[in-house]
Amino acid sequence: MDQKRTSVEIQAVSVEEAVRLALEQLALSRDQVDIEVLSDAGPDEDAEALVRVTARGHASQPVPSTRPRGENGERRGQPGRRPGERLGRRGPGDRPSTRGVPPQHPAVDRVDAADEQIAKTVVRELLDHMDIDADVVAVDNPSSVPLDPEDPPTIFIDILGEDLGVLIGRRGDHLGQLQYLVTTLVNHKLDTWTRVIVDVEGYRSRREESLVGLAGRVARQVARSKRPIQLEPMPPNERRIIHLTLKSNPDVTTQSSGEGNQRRITVQPR
Repeated sequence: MDQKRTSVEIQAVSVEEAVRLALEQLALSRDQVDIEVLSDAGPDEDAEALVRVTARGHASQPVPSTRPRGENGERRGQPGRRPGERLGRRGPGDRPSTRGVPPQHPAVDRVDAADEQIAKTVVRELLDHMDIDADVVAVDNPSSVPLDPEDPPTIFIDILGEDLGVLIGRRGDHLGQLQYLVTTLVNHKLDTWTRVIVDVEGYRSRREESLVGLAGRVARQVARSKRPIQLEPMPPNERRIIHLTLKSNPDVTTQSSGEGNQRRITVQPR
């Protein structure tokens, strides 16, 4: 039997139409879901709205484990598992990439394997404290946006498993906090300051794809209408994706404004 979907992204001529289609796909009512408007229809008649609709309890609340436990509290099917040890779906040394492409700046992306192991151990220990069963792997830069040569050494970690929405949170809030904590703990153990990018089941890569698509659609709207469009507030890493995506666009420019969590990008005609 197919597992019931808990989240969908729908593009339609209006927000209301996109929400209606999403509710039909999920077979849920409006009061049973959380709705995120990723892009409104905008001023141009050819523009479409993009929304993400998620069943409540799957993105912003913890999902209890349904795995039975033995008499000693260990998960069945994993006898004798030591704290921090997991049954990986990929063997040691594998470097999966959610995009399936090699890093674009290997000299920048690559870091010492021992540092990666420290980062993975820190993440595994945190997951154990949260009683979350998941695999932790180090990956090459999965982003289509390469690191800048002046960026610090960067470790990319992906957490793989089921029902991990609690680690992502609403709009990635929990994931951002987890990444900050991991980076802080890792750098207490390293001699050189190193950035750690933490992902959960490729969420960041999927979000990046969504942002790249959003940037392209908004740029086309602005180019046709000759009117600026202001996007929703975004964290720095997401604003960077928008800026870099449209950097070489001959028809539009981008500018950030606002403070703190309300800082957002305006796409303007050239």
